[in-house]
Amino acid sequence: MGEAVSYPQVRSGTYAVIGGVARPGLYPANSDHVMLKSTESDNPEPTLFAWNETHSVWSAKVPVEQCERVFSARWYGMWRGHRVAIDALSEVAAVTYADSSGAWAAENGFTQVDKYEYQREVPAAELVDVHEVQTDLLFEQWRTRFPVPDGVAITGWRS
Repeated sequence: MGEAVSYPQVRSGTYAVIGGVARPGLYPANSDHVMLKSTESDNPEPTLFAWNETHSVWSAKVPVEQCERVFSARWYGMWRGHRVAIDALSEVAAVTYADSSGAWAAENGFTQVDKYEYQREVPAAELVDVHEVQTDLLFEQWRTRFPVPDGVAITGWRS
């Protein structure tokens, strides 16, 4: 009998790295803080979290200066030559179509769940080029600390 295949945990959302630990959270664009919450039974980090009775969760409001990183993460792969976002991964993967042909998605068994959103399950073994995409959410704030000197042109730079 063959070995059981183990699949990595797919993460999607916003994360703040504090003390070397990436924790799920919310980061309002260009805010000066990150909101964290945990539904664990015990306080995951007593120096950081406090009990929020209203929502019955451990919560923390952390200044971005205390974060090593704040980033969004999403897993992607290719299925039958088209890009998909991976929402859950086991032997069967729950995916959201992330390419540009809604007609192709509909023809290939995706269910339209919103105007431009198509979802379905596919065999995980058929996914190729599976990878996590991370976006640094503090980059614009960091970049303003290092202004481009007058007379220096940087091509391909977003302002």
